[in-house]
Amino acid sequence: MEALPLYTPEVLPGYDLTPATSISPSTRPSSPVSSLTREYARYNYSYRSERMELDLGTRKWGTKLPAYGRAAQIQGTLTVHSFKHVDRIVVRLIGKLNTSHVMNQIPTFSQSHTIIHKPHELWSSEAASSSGPRENVFPFMFSLDRDDDGSESLPPSATIQLSRAQVHIAYAIRVDMYRRGIHMHETLQTEILYLPRTTSQYCRPFIPESGNEKRPRISDYEWHTLALLSEPTKRLKPKPEIDCERAPALLLPRDLSYPSGQSIPFIISAPSLVDKDEVQVQLVRVSTVQTRAGVVQQVNIVSRGRIHPTSEPTSTTIRGTLDTGVAGKEASWNFGSLARISYQVRAQVRSLWKVVQEVDVTSHEWRGQVASELPALGSSVVSRTAIHLMNMSV
Repeated sequence: MEALPLYTPEVLPGYDLTPATSISPSTRPSSPVSSLTREYARYNYSYRSERMELDLGTRKWGTKLPAYGRAAQIQGTLTVHSFKHVDRIVVRLIGKLNTSHVMNQIPTFSQSHTIIHKPHELWSSEAASSSGPRENVFPFMFSLDRDDDGSESLPPSATIQLSRAQVHIAYAIRVDMYRRGIHMHETLQTEILYLPRTTSQYCRPFIPESGNEKRPRISDYEWHTLALLSEPTKRLKPKPEIDCERAPALLLPRDLSYPSGQSIPFIISAPSLVDKDEVQVQLVRVSTVQTRAGVVQQVNIVSRGRIHPTSEPTSTTIRGTLDTGVAGKEASWNFGSLARISYQVRAQVRSLWKVVQEVDVTSHEWRGQVASELPALGSSVVSRTAIHLMNMSV
């Protein structure tokens, strides 16, 4: 019986990988591959053109494109089947961010920004002429760490689709075979997924049981307290005697950094009796995109707070929980002023008192260094295929 390769228990491989490759128009279609090559491609990220074969290793995570976590090492090999008329061969790691302003559902004012560009020459005819026997298999390695300037961490592979703007962030491994004379060069490329996990060491605060007279009080150091501010309306102007001492307060776990997929407790402390129907708490996602036409921002509700029932009819304290979205999918990130995903907790009491607090949402809870370097496979871009490959010209 044929021995199957080993996989991690987290995700099994998907066998419907569509190679995200491209070949220059001057090259002829790839030659037929043997059944052994096709079988090998089932278990490896292997891409072919007429004269080259790119191998990025075992399909470890079951994604349709190679996926990498934070500070990952991209290791691969390039096999060259023919050096005829070849001048040099260069492999590159390329990252691009494309922004567009959307008008009538049509992208306009498109702009491309290079996030990272790392070229590495694998072979040249000059160097080969002075060396020994010719090799046709070339290993290479790239580090996914920081942008070209070294000033910012790389943003994840992502798509932000707003009503008036859109952003696509993609990374690719591209091989260029430059040929002499009238022989056009050949290109082989595939998109890769950069899915860094973000983590937080979430400290769950102690919450005493409701109705227990002997329960200890909550510890102030475990909570971040925010006073709700009075909101003036057209019909009712704020009274001078309304101040922060009489305002309701919102209590959130102190660090204001929460992993996705969790239920975050909150407390509303009011100076007088408040009906639970008069309290609204939301977690919202704020997407910001800088286009050539200006800044576009859109707010979407991630979850609404659930108020817990209480056995104390005279209580001025309301407790509840707020979900942080789908585990591994929601996460705060930004890349300069071009694109940003942030989150806010918004609370309102009696349509008069309001507060907005920005919080950090991480893709995962801290489970150790090894786990933090794995790809964030809950991201919405894991299903990307070749059709999402952006123009990686440099």
